[in-house]
Amino acid sequence: MQEKNLNRRGFIKTASGLALAPALGWLPGMAHAAEKEIVVGTWGGDYQNLLQQIINPIVAKQDVKVVYDTGNAVGRVTKLRAEKNSRRGSMDVALLGEVDMYDAERSGTLEPLDVKKLPNLANAIDTLKTPYSIPHIFSAMTLVYNTEKFPTPPDSLQVLLDPKWKGQVGFSDILYLYNSVFVGLGADGTTKDYEGGKRFLAKLKPNAPRIYPSNEAVAAAFKSGEIAIAVMWKARALQWKDSGLPLGFVIPKEGSVPVSFEAAVAKNSRNKDAAWAYLNAMLDPQGQIGFAEKMGYAPTVTNASLPEALKRVGFSDAEVKLLHAYDLKGLTEKKAEMLEFWNKEFKAG
Repeated sequence: MQEKNLNRRGFIKTASGLALAPALGWLPGMAHAAEKEIVVGTWGGDYQNLLQQIINPIVAKQDVKVVYDTGNAVGRVTKLRAEKNSRRGSMDVALLGEVDMYDAERSGTLEPLDVKKLPNLANAIDTLKTPYSIPHIFSAMTLVYNTEKFPTPPDSLQVLLDPKWKGQVGFSDILYLYNSVFVGLGADGTTKDYEGGKRFLAKLKPNAPRIYPSNEAVAAAFKSGEIAIAVMWKARALQWKDSGLPLGFVIPKEGSVPVSFEAAVAKNSRNKDAAWAYLNAMLDPQGQIGFAEKMGYAPTVTNASLPEALKRVGFSDAEVKLLHAYDLKGLTEKKAEMLEFWNKEFKAG
């Protein structure tokens, strides 16, 4: 919902101050052989691995079995739409960023939240709640840089345009939407549309930026020395730094955009009770602490008591002032147009 994002600064202050598979092609009737088996559509890589390590054991206590349908967000929203009129869909739970989730809801593909089956939702931060999805984890975009190549932290998005770093600027392809809004702030853009992003990316293209297929591939590029700077979530930067990479990260003076990764139940889910159990598990405080520890994402529930060492996943008051709320409706309406620009104008060649 738009109102949720307009109040996001309040949410970020709360969060930072807490006490701290391959696509499935089943035919109807062949899936969900197990009574409580669900299919969860998500990204692959570290996020899926942690879902398996942290969330699966929680729902296993309720005899819920989970199969992961791995792919990008565009494919997930497309699948939800394509199966909208099917009596039984092939996906029970969809995990998406807030803009894509809003898009899925606008398409009429999501089940309204059954609050009675989500007791942990009572502890979720109010400004992140929607009638159709639960907030799982949260972060914001930063400039991530190799500290061996940047003795002084960069303070502006304009550094990406410096010819000195030609061929050494990295992007994750799957984050095209957030990349575009974020860098657009460096071209007098707003967080209501992608026009600033288009201007900035057009200027950046002659500097030969590198686009990688996943967040993990960006980390590998840092490790090999192929790139010196990238656009990425603070949470990922923390994770990579903790793994031993010589990295720093900063919110530039132009500002940044926050994001919450959300979960929702498909309207034609084959097993809604098990799907609600999965969403409730995602809000479990111990699970939230696990994601903060392993991936650097801030919790979205107030009863996740983070230890002192994990408070760094939040944001200072000064950083909060640099975070721009955005309009879900405006961004959603132009999302397809931005993806076309990203693929045909920015990535091409």
